[in-house]
Amino acid sequence: MLPVKKAVSRAALILGRAVAPAEQLAMIKNSSADREIKGLLRQCLIAAMNFQSSSKENLEKSKTLVRKTGSTCEISCRSAAFTAASAMKLKKWNDVDEMLQLTTLCPPAITSSIRIKALAEQSKLDEALLELEKVLMFEEEVFSSGNYSVSDEALDSLCEAIKSAPETTEKMKKFRNLQRIITKYGRRTKKTIEELLFSPIHLEQQPDEAPRIVDENFVKSQKFEDFVKKIPYLKDEKP
Repeated sequence: MLPVKKAVSRAALILGRAVAPAEQLAMIKNSSADREIKGLLRQCLIAAMNFQSSSKENLEKSKTLVRKTGSTCEISCRSAAFTAASAMKLKKWNDVDEMLQLTTLCPPAITSSIRIKALAEQSKLDEALLELEKVLMFEEEVFSSGNYSVSDEALDSLCEAIKSAPETTEKMKKFRNLQRIITKYGRRTKKTIEELLFSPIHLEQQPDEAPRIVDENFVKSQKFEDFVKKIPYLKDEKP
């Protein structure tokens, strides 16, 4: 598995709307990143393009890629989020659930919005309201930004689902109360789910590790010589 630190130290920025995913693929090919990182970046951009195509065939391709790499870093988790959103477009709810399980390192603004909208479209109103409550429960910042928020698109979907369901007066009251609190504490965003998915992945450059200093006095000491003699393949051979 690829360590998160490795992904952070080697990649700089992908996605965003300034450059099309297909063009970014060409840029990755010519980048100085190692093969493993390039593979993750390519996978993410392919998942992004498959999301835009909205075809069952491309959904299957994305699922295969995501299952292969799992949730190793933020890049692979964004691939899973794109695939979850692709499945939601096609109303493949089991696939949505499976892919969301692989988004542990994806900004919660993305995953919460997808999950709430998917639950609303399935008329799972109690579960959707519970997910909305969770947006308020989390306090820590992740990925250098306070991104525990929910898209207005997801809120609108949930509101419409509650309106269209019978005998949901109490659910609507709960929704309105949560909506007011979320608005008050700045936990909602006007960005659509698609805009959130295409938000750039900023990966900070990690400082190089300091070189290890060898203590020459220790190397010359009797303690070091005794240590070396205990290593089987360095022991003096018996005559």
